[in-house]
Amino acid sequence: MRHQILSYDLLPQELSGSGPDQPDYRYDAMRRALRLAMRQELTQRQRECLERRLAGQRVKDIAAALGITSPTVSKHLQRAACRLQHALRYSCFIPSD
Repeated sequence: MRHQILSYDLLPQELSGSGPDQPDYRYDAMRRALRLAMRQELTQRQRECLERRLAGQRVKDIAAALGITSPTVSKHLQRAACRLQHALRYSCFIPSD
């Protein structure tokens, strides 16, 4: 499975009428909510893996830097995504199914 390159700038475009180059208050609010959720909801290792991934590092490079295996990094990223999705769902930024 290929991993999608993650970035804070990949937040949904529909939140900002003019795009991420000129963010409006909703875009800024979502970025703040995401950062807050990352600080409060993730373990230190999940946060470290996610921040490195958001910076553009590949999974195997993150694994080498942290001294863990690639599958472990992938699992940390997977769990971080689930926790963030759950936290942001209650912030009204992700519609519930």
